[in-house]
Amino acid sequence: MGNLFVKGKFIVLTGCILCLMAGCQKERPSYYELGAEDLEGKNYQSAIENFELAIAEEKYEVEALRGEGIAYLKMGKYEEAQQALEKARDLAADSEKALRADILAYLAVVQYQRGDFEGSAATCDQLLDVKNSKEGYFLRGTAYLHLDQYDKAASDFGKVVADSKEYNDYLEIYRVYEECDMKADGESYLELALDIEGSDEQDHYDRGRVYYYLEEYDEAKKELTTSYNDGYKEASIYLGKVYAEQGDTVNARANYKESLSEQSLQAKAYNGMAYCDILDGDYDSALSNIQKGLDTGDQDERQALLFNEIVAYEKKMDYVSAKEKIAAYLEAYPTDEGAVKENYFLETR
Repeated sequence: MGNLFVKGKFIVLTGCILCLMAGCQKERPSYYELGAEDLEGKNYQSAIENFELAIAEEKYEVEALRGEGIAYLKMGKYEEAQQALEKARDLAADSEKALRADILAYLAVVQYQRGDFEGSAATCDQLLDVKNSKEGYFLRGTAYLHLDQYDKAASDFGKVVADSKEYNDYLEIYRVYEECDMKADGESYLELALDIEGSDEQDHYDRGRVYYYLEEYDEAKKELTTSYNDGYKEASIYLGKVYAEQGDTVNARANYKESLSEQSLQAKAYNGMAYCDILDGDYDSALSNIQKGLDTGDQDERQALLFNEIVAYEKKMDYVSAKEKIAAYLEAYPTDEGAVKENYFLETR
């Protein structure tokens, strides 16, 4: 199942300037191209500014609105993301099926993040009318599950994993069930994932993750250690998770520290170390590591970091700060049912 994020070539602006100075006739990148470059580089505010200029010029208007919507989504500004993506959807020609399907997929994600599960399911209906895709069935199944329409969800998820050899298809479905406090139902998908054959470092990593969620930690360690020794660096993050779940924060922390050498893994590593700090009762260190993780600017790990920040304040018995943090968190992530329960607990403090 594809990752809903733009994957374009990185445009080196300074190279273009040097080329022009040398007499080369290459044109300056358009505002849309600059916005796409910023989006790829995770410079979301700059991306929005360039996309706005492209929209004002009425050049690549649909594509620029799509890019703007993605940037707002990555920043957690879901209302603005929905407005941009709805405009892009309305302007996209029926003949541009691939672009229209992509816009609808992002719009369904935004509606889901806002807690509008009925709207997300309806958008997925439109998406599946345009393109029969695993993404569409997965997103609609996710919305159905939150709407307690279990049979419809299972039907859509069945279409996602039919003949699938992708571990992520099974893992993502499990995590949706886990989010809805239905781990037992989700575990059946993990069991199916173990039937996939494979022997490279990615396969060992994925099988290790499956065993981790099944809480078969010894098997998880074997697979993840093999993956890491074969050069797959991200396996160290899940090795840290396994050790932490076993209460071995020394080895967990060692794996997270090892991950700090990889820039793409730093936010996850800091979050893992913060979790170890919480287990060890060192809540000030946890808050310090969380801040370091947030300072990396990694939007994909931001939600997990902010949730652990709430936990750290709660463990410190600083309920005033915990309540402030969870109010902001739920405004950004209203569909997190675990946070809703945490908020209910804090309201009684």
